[in-house]
Parts: sequence; structure tokens; C-alpha cells
Amino acid sequence: MHITMLIFFRFSTLLEFPDSSIVLEKGDPAVKLKATETLSQKFIASRDNLVKVEFLLRTPRPKPEDVVKMEIADESCTKIIRSGRLNSSFLASDNLHEFAFSKIPNSNGKTFCILATFEPQKSSAKALQFFTQENKQPAFSAQNSSSEDDLSGQALSMRPVYVNDHWWQNLSELSQRMSQYKPWFLKHFFLDAIIILFVILSFGLITILIAL
Repeated sequence: MHITMLIFFRFSTLLEFPDSSIVLEKGDPAVKLKATETLSQKFIASRDNLVKVEFLLRTPRPKPEDVVKMEIADESCTKIIRSGRLNSSFLASDNLHEFAFSKIPNSNGKTFCILATFEPQKSSAKALQFFTQENKQPAFSAQNSSSEDDLSGQALSMRPVYVNDHWWQNLSELSQRMSQYKPWFLKHFFLDAIIILFVILSFGLITILIAL
């Protein structure tokens, strides 16, 4: 029983929620990021507890030994708040990559700056290619600090990801998002009743198996 509760609690703490208002698109042309170059992109967080930013990269993706250094900074792109690496997403397609970091609690409404630097190790890849989306806000266009390419009107195809303050809020939001695709008998208190019944039966079955 204790193991089941730990697994259930661990699952609830791992839930994360991409910004549902943003649909990632594989737009053209893609933005190229060559070795040692730094690409920057500003965005505004729509809620608190920013914990990850997802990107769409054109194939071929970075090799395991290559390093794509990622940083998230303030609006001026100078004060680094979090740093890490870009990794391929575990549960999604090969094109989706993510920059995960410890959550930023008071992120709602704030402007952040994403910085990406390509540091290939032994790879023969000459550049990474980030998919883009049309952008009509010049202040939020992608920028390459080393290239003379005109990136005005281009924004990286990226999407912020958030979490809630508490694990039960994560479960509640998961239920709400799933409700958009469920029939009536799997919504609201019907779903709550099913979940509670499932947990009770699971605990009961485990207790019986231990007793036997």
C-alpha cells in the first residue's frame, strides 16, 4: 500500500502543463545556429511556476555528445536566472526538444530571454536548425548575436511549460484538460468517483495479496 501511494504521489509531482494557447508549428525558413553562435528569443510567461521551454528542431537533431547550452535570463538578456542543456523530449517526437530547469515561482506576466549556444563536440553537424513561426512583434523576434542574417518577423517555434504549487492542483488541472476530450460520464464528480473507487479497489487488492 505504501509503495502504491508513493508511486501515485511521484506521478502527481511529475505532471507539467505546456501553454495550451500555443501550437508548435514547423514553419519555414528555419533559423540556423552554427557552432559557438548564440541565438536569443524573448517571450512573456502567462502564469507562475515556469519550469520548462519546448522547441521544435529540424532533423537531423543534435547528437548525444553535442552540447546545446541553454540559459534563461531577464528581459535584458544579461542576468542569467537558470541554465542547463537542450535535450530531446522523452515522450514526444524526435523534433521536440526541451530545456528543463527548477521552477521560477513568480513568472506570470514577466518577460524572459532564452539563450541557446551550440557547442558541438565530435559531431559533423555544421549547424542546428530551429523551426520558426511568424512573428509580428519586432521586440520578440529571434536574434543571432554572431550572424548577419535578418531574423525580423521570425520567432522560434517554442512553448513554455508550467507546474502548479501543489500536487493536488496538478491532478485537478490534468482532469480539467482531459475533460475536453471525455464523454459526460467521465467528467466532474463522475470522474472523481471513478478515481476514488479505483484507488480503494487497488489498495484492497494489494492488502488481499499481502494477506495471502
